[in-house]
This record gives sequence, C-alpha cells and structure tokens, in this order.
Amino acid sequence: MDRIPESFAEYIDLLPSLKEVTSWTLLRRWSHSEVWRANRNNGDSCIVKMGKDKNAREVIVYKDLLIPFGLDIPTIYASYKADDIGILIMKDLPGETLEDAPQSEIFIEAAKELATIRSKAKSAIMEGKLTNETYLYYYASKDQIINDLVYLSQQREYIDDTQATFLKKLSTILPPHMERLYRDFPLTLVHNDYYPKNLMKNNEKITVIDWASANLSPHLGDLYCFIRAAEDYPINSADLIHAYYEQTADSVPDDIEWQINMGGICWTIHALRQLFYYGVEAIPIAREWIPELVSDIYSLADNL
Repeated sequence: MDRIPESFAEYIDLLPSLKEVTSWTLLRRWSHSEVWRANRNNGDSCIVKMGKDKNAREVIVYKDLLIPFGLDIPTIYASYKADDIGILIMKDLPGETLEDAPQSEIFIEAAKELATIRSKAKSAIMEGKLTNETYLYYYASKDQIINDLVYLSQQREYIDDTQATFLKKLSTILPPHMERLYRDFPLTLVHNDYYPKNLMKNNEKITVIDWASANLSPHLGDLYCFIRAAEDYPINSADLIHAYYEQTADSVPDDIEWQINMGGICWTIHALRQLFYYGVEAIPIAREWIPELVSDIYSLADNL
C-alpha cells in the first residue's frame, strides 16, 4: 500500500522519517503490536513497529538494557514513546526466523546466542552499567514472583478450585527454591519469549527480536522455552543444553534439571500473569491456554 497506515498517521510529524516512505507492507499484526516493512524513496527499506500498552515498553528496553549491555541488535533509526504507545524504526535485516527455517544447526547457534546474551548482561550488571532506577524498574525479585503466584491463585474467573488450591499451595513450597535461585545464581537478562518466531538467522548471526517482555532475573526461563519449542522439531534437548554451556566454557552442571525446572516455573508464572492482566481480554482464545500452562507448572514443581 502507498498510504501511511492509519495507526501511524498521527505520529508522522514526531517521526519525520516516516515521510520518506513510499510503500508499506504489513508483516504481522496482533492485538498489542503491528510490524510493517517500509520502502523509502532512496530505495532502502526499514522495519516500523508499533507496540501498544505493555508492548510499548520495547522502545525503552532497547535504550535501557540492550544498548548498555552491548548486545547485537538492529540499528535503531528513530523511536517514539508515550504512555501506552511505542514506535521503533529500525534496520530491515535480511534472513528468516527460526520458525520459518527450522534447521537443527541454527537451533544450536541460537542456544549459544542465548548463553552469550546472558553472559554479556551479567557482566554489564556487575560492572554497574545500569542506573539504580533502571535496575529496580526491570528487576523481577523473588518476592515479586511469589506474589504473582499468589495473584494467580486468586483469579477464579480463569481457574477452577483444584487449580487455585494447587497454586496457593505452591506459593508456600516455592520460597526456599527461590531463595536458592537468587542466592546461588547471578542476575542477568531474561527475554521471556525466546521462541523460534523471535530468532532470526541474519547472515552469519542470530538476531533476537521482540524484547517487550524483558526483565532481570537469574532464572533459565529462556532456555526452558527454547527447549520446549524444539520439541516440535527433531532437535535433541541435550544438544541444546550442551551448546549453551559450551558457549559459556562451563561443563553442564549437576543441577541443570533443577535450574531448567525453576526457569520453567518462573517463566510460566510470568506468562500467566501477563495473560490474566492483558491477554485474555485482548485475545479471547488465550483463555484456552490457561489449563495447559497451569498443568506445566504442576509438572515442573513435581520435579523439583
């Protein structure tokens, strides 16, 4: 289409580079975000992304976390952030997502990239590259995760009596495990949606996209998600774990199962909290995901 999409029209004076666009192609649209490829009058193209409500924070995630951490990210040409709207204009990277081209060797590369991201973030945090205000804004504390679990147990509109009883009981069992997690493992960056759809094979690199849900925590929820996603393909989870630790130059720890289970619990609590707060209202079919997610927590907790 030649005309600027209606959702961007009111921002054209705030983002003058939008005036250079000659045609627009919609790549994907969800309830809280939309992504377009914009062809400019100089013959180049760029990606224009709008996030709404919770997804608007992706703009500041780049500024607050990804850039200070020195991560490999697309060039940001321009951005705009208001209370409930965030717009990014960024470089259009060549390549395909891992979801579109699921090759086993690229899964291995993505596991190594996750290790690199976590290592860079851990070092940057230890070196004090975040302001105290930024640190506190993104920090997911152990108490916050337990409080979110209690919140989940109270949402009787979405869960039945058995699920509520289980979640409430888990909130009394989980604290010593959270104490161990936050005591023994370093704080780092968690993407919170480390799935093949958000991993691009870009020339010789893996580029991670869609950072709107990122926060700071020691848990391995991203590795848990990636292993779960790999179950849909002929990918061995042990190979992904080995690749991850090979990149860190560490051997696979004896408690890796516990670490991944804890990562899975923390991530699933986060996912359910997002669903209850935003997702079910915006995406009615999301209600159907809830029983499986609660069942996942049950299985993970049973294996602690």
